[in-house]
Amino acid sequence: MINPVQKNVIQENQKNLSISLKVENVVASIRLASYIDLETLTQQFSDVEEKTNFPGLVIKIKNPKATILLFRSGKIVITGTKSVKSLPTIVSKVRNRLSELDIELDVEPKIKVENVVSSGGFGVPLNLDLISISLDRTIYEPEVFPGLIYKVDEPKVCFLLFSSGKIICTGAKNNKDIVTAVRDLAVTLKESGVLEVDSEEFL
Repeated sequence: MINPVQKNVIQENQKNLSISLKVENVVASIRLASYIDLETLTQQFSDVEEKTNFPGLVIKIKNPKATILLFRSGKIVITGTKSVKSLPTIVSKVRNRLSELDIELDVEPKIKVENVVSSGGFGVPLNLDLISISLDRTIYEPEVFPGLIYKVDEPKVCFLLFSSGKIICTGAKNNKDIVTAVRDLAVTLKESGVLEVDSEEFL
């Protein structure tokens, strides 16, 4: 059974197997208008940041914490938040700001979650050499990067596995993707003889 044990944390429990993953970052995009006058935005709001060689503007909000990237095309990118549920609140705050400038906003814009990044661990060391041999779709070059890259097709995510037992999951679109991918990963490692769970409990 998988239950959220606290805010931004997903926990997987299967008999004597327990894995907790914490959501570290959510990236989403949305088109709020057909055009945003970035120059006017910069003049009206003192907390808007301009970055060298960056085609948009940056706004940081504190509650909920997030970084907003605004582009002239009307598209915005949200990053830095740790909850998919906070996205509507963040979008609402951006819309309120833009409405002050009489910008014509789309009536029902749709939020698209691009990536949910989470991290956690099994609580025991992983033999990355053995995993690279046992599983397909892996990349392991320890002289270049200390972790093993493992790509999954369904759900479409990418894992970074480390010898310490730590794992990072990227590419998920929601918490359900994370839960499914982590469960399948644990089962795959067990069936491959890489992960022994008969007498161990993983955190």
